[in-house]
Amino acid sequence: MRRKGTTATISLPLCVLAAALLLLPQTGIAGAEQQFFRMGDLRLEGGGVIRDCVLGYRTFGKLNGSRSNAVVFPTWFMGTSADLEALIGPAKLVDPSRYFVIAVDAFGNGVSSSPSNSTTQRGALFPDITIGDMVRAQYRLVTEKLGIRHLHAVIGISMGGMQAFQWLAAYPGSTGKTVPITGTPRPTSYDLLLYRTVLAVLDNDGSKRAWNGKTPTVTAGILAMASTTPDHFIAGQDRSGLSSYLEKAQRDMKEHDPMDMGCQLKAMIKHDVFANLGDPARGAGKIAAEVLTVVSTRDLMVNPGPARELAGFLKGRSLVLDSACGHYILQCEMAKIAAAVSGFLEE
Repeated sequence: MRRKGTTATISLPLCVLAAALLLLPQTGIAGAEQQFFRMGDLRLEGGGVIRDCVLGYRTFGKLNGSRSNAVVFPTWFMGTSADLEALIGPAKLVDPSRYFVIAVDAFGNGVSSSPSNSTTQRGALFPDITIGDMVRAQYRLVTEKLGIRHLHAVIGISMGGMQAFQWLAAYPGSTGKTVPITGTPRPTSYDLLLYRTVLAVLDNDGSKRAWNGKTPTVTAGILAMASTTPDHFIAGQDRSGLSSYLEKAQRDMKEHDPMDMGCQLKAMIKHDVFANLGDPARGAGKIAAEVLTVVSTRDLMVNPGPARELAGFLKGRSLVLDSACGHYILQCEMAKIAAAVSGFLEE
């Protein structure tokens, strides 16, 4: 996985796209420059403060004269705005020749303010964040830094899909279209079991500042088992190669700071859009945006149930896919998803 603007190949098991991105046609879209929005002190939903808060982002394409073609694209769990480049381009999820794409680094990913890079709140001193905090910072980036009052769309995958759902609840009139892909408005008990188990492996609260022992291998293994289905994993990885697979997964996992991972896991655990909406039926009535919800029925990392439930209340569109790829749905269904998303954005 790319980290802090490097160009390493995305291969880490916890990355939502994994090797699928390598299969996409390359179109010559130039890598966008990493930019930063320095926000001063940011007060958080839980009462804490990120001192000297910094939000990373990259932009692709041009803002049109009416400033109406902006699309926010937040990152997935431990993803970076550099990783999102593989999904931006003609015949991909969003075309920068038509839209001004704002790829945003979520807090805790090692690029935006995180436990690993804070100068005054490093490590355990970094405050707990929420998905709501991530989205509120993105809203400030869009309105204060970029001067955009209304978005054409918000698109997000996995934890990015959680942020897309949060945009709907927190800023219901700010975007015309929203596309959560394998995201959820609220983790199920099974999702929480996974996230809390990984957090426990990271030393209960993600407080370790460095990997030790077999923790990277165990963490990578748990996330790999949840990212796809047994059938798909068996088809792509035989018994004889499992040891080398785990060794590589351990090396890749060490590219990430365990405290950053713990920071984002805790944000996902606390995520609950339904709490913001109140009664889902009445709350959904406040949302004016058109919604396309993309889910995978065999997703073991983000259960599709809550997303489908909210999609029903919103009376929006759904793309429901049954694939052995599970959470890594883009690896099996990229062409179908890209066509649905691009068509939805163009309507």
